[in-house]
Amino acid sequence: MTIEGRQYGGRAVTERKAERRQRFLDAAIQIFGERGYANCSLADVCAAAGLSKRQFYEEFQTREDVLVAAYDQIQDQSAAALAAAVRTMGPDPDPTDTVTRALTAFLNSIGADPFRAKVAFVEVVGVSERMEHHRRDRRHGWVDTIRLAIGPLAGSNAAIRGNPELAGSALIGAINGLAHEWLLSDPRPPVGDLVELLVPMAVSLIVRDPL
Repeated sequence: MTIEGRQYGGRAVTERKAERRQRFLDAAIQIFGERGYANCSLADVCAAAGLSKRQFYEEFQTREDVLVAAYDQIQDQSAAALAAAVRTMGPDPDPTDTVTRALTAFLNSIGADPFRAKVAFVEVVGVSERMEHHRRDRRHGWVDTIRLAIGPLAGSNAAIRGNPELAGSALIGAINGLAHEWLLSDPRPPVGDLVELLVPMAVSLIVRDPL
């Protein structure tokens, strides 16, 4: 029997390992979002997760590693929410309606928990050169996602205006900046207010060739 298949207390090792890793990620999102990444130590992450440093080092090498993993999880979950929204679009999409639905799904995924939003839009900025490279890679990944979503969002004759990398980065920059201000607002406006501002920007980046 492989290590992955071994059972302890009726549960596979891989299941227990995945659960432990998730506890570290949940704890990191909570305390980094609440107190700030720079103000939290590795010991703080372990205490919030209710796990030991030994268990931490079985999953990660550094405190920054758990930040990267938490950031990636938030990004992946928001991408999945956007993809699920895009899959519901009809064959003759109206760009304003479909972009509204897509942005709503994306921002609801991140903005439902302000700690998730703070980690995704604030705490990862300027941490290290490695983190900045990683954020840029993720941004390029979002540009690719936007390219793939153009058809379902605006029709098969639609394309991104101008240089796709620059246009996509412009929209992503607007989302990041607006989300940052939203986090600092007291009281925070509903996510729908952010969507209302972002939809015209997003639609303006779509061009449709005449059929």
